[in-house]
Amino acid sequence: MIRHIEKFFNFGFTLKEFFAILLGCVLFMLSMPPHNFSFLVFFSLIPLLVILENKSVALSLRLGLIAGFISYTISLFWLWALFKTFSLVLFCIMAAFWGIFAMLFGTIQKFYNYQFALITSPFIWTAVEFFKAEQWRLKFGWLSFGYSQYNNKYFLSLAKYIGVYGISFIIVCITVIFIIFFKYRALKTRLTSLSIIGLIILFSLYSVRQKNSFNTLRKIQVYGVQVENNFEKGIALTLNAPVKNNSVVVFPEYSISDSPLQNPQLEQKIIKFIKKINSYFIFGCMEFTPEAKKPFNNIALIYSPEGRLIGKFQKHHPIQFFLDGEPGKSYPVFKTETGTLGVGICYDFDYVDVAKNLTKKGAEILIAPTMDAICWGKAQHIQHACMMPFRAVETGRFLVRPASSGISMIINPDGEILKQSKIGGSDIMDYEVPLLNCKTFYVIYGYIFPYMSQVFCILLILTGFIVKVKIYL
Repeated sequence: MIRHIEKFFNFGFTLKEFFAILLGCVLFMLSMPPHNFSFLVFFSLIPLLVILENKSVALSLRLGLIAGFISYTISLFWLWALFKTFSLVLFCIMAAFWGIFAMLFGTIQKFYNYQFALITSPFIWTAVEFFKAEQWRLKFGWLSFGYSQYNNKYFLSLAKYIGVYGISFIIVCITVIFIIFFKYRALKTRLTSLSIIGLIILFSLYSVRQKNSFNTLRKIQVYGVQVENNFEKGIALTLNAPVKNNSVVVFPEYSISDSPLQNPQLEQKIIKFIKKINSYFIFGCMEFTPEAKKPFNNIALIYSPEGRLIGKFQKHHPIQFFLDGEPGKSYPVFKTETGTLGVGICYDFDYVDVAKNLTKKGAEILIAPTMDAICWGKAQHIQHACMMPFRAVETGRFLVRPASSGISMIINPDGEILKQSKIGGSDIMDYEVPLLNCKTFYVIYGYIFPYMSQVFCILLILTGFIVKVKIYL
């Protein structure tokens, strides 16, 4: 009966292969937040990579699209509440990158052979994932393989050298090693596989031992206030804390749906509050731009304890398909008497560039005022928050994240979450944060590894194409 079904639909692959891919998609979902069975990510790509053997380029593309669509549909189900049927279009767009990965795999397999494509697949995956997450207009880094390890200190510690995309590379490397170990019986092949896994483990252990030093006399008291759409309640929470003088108080993104820069009465109210707490105040608000394409920009303002405006940061990565302002162009850091503050807004820290550039410019602490609406659901809050430890480790900075309805966090440069709020409700977190000025390998050299992966893949395909053309001629 199954053979008749396959013949009727003429999929080009068997139902057994489809169910194997479905299993891989389920493993992918379970490995990611909020489920957090992170070890399963090492097995999630095995079914697809095994099934791609001897498949045509077109069929490889089709299989990748199917795997990607199912994986994102079951993992990002909360998008349905935001976009309804349009979320199907978003799932298709994201699935396209799994399809591109499988198509490139099939192309290299055609030019060379399956074993060679298998060995080079970590480079292919890293090249495609980096493009999806950082390099195009609708970039979306959520659920990149590396983020599955946000609570694994051994892999997380590697981010200071190779970033989250380097960790994705290692995950696919281990996946490939498992396939080689069980697929090829030669003793030499198995010993090589075990040796590579051993080296990865040793490097991870070494990275964990190389903990960041937080011994510094320069510290600053920070208060992160969690409150959604209620500026007055945030003020009341802060005044009841109480706040130490010359601290930094941070409210979430869009704390005020107005512009203190263009509303003198509102600014005077804010200044009055600032003088009561006698501290630096950072908060998210709007800047109206009637002559521009967008009616407002999404900004964060920082005021001194005397009520003087120190500066503003304009969000670099407005959320796609939302009215969220024009993207900012510069990376200002704010020098104060107590230290240099680096501010990025919400979605900015879903990517590496803002945190990395702020740190390069001298930021000694990273602050991420965030709006995650309570109606977006628990899974969205957890998936968003799990990206933040990577920004702290990659930059070697403490990161303070006050979110409108959670999850508010204070994270150290080892990726350890020191304080964390619950989802929903109002809260205030305080911590004496050391100010650091060292620069990690990743801050200095940044994207070098993903770029190398992309160049390597292009060279492989060009070389294979040239060789095939010469043979044909």
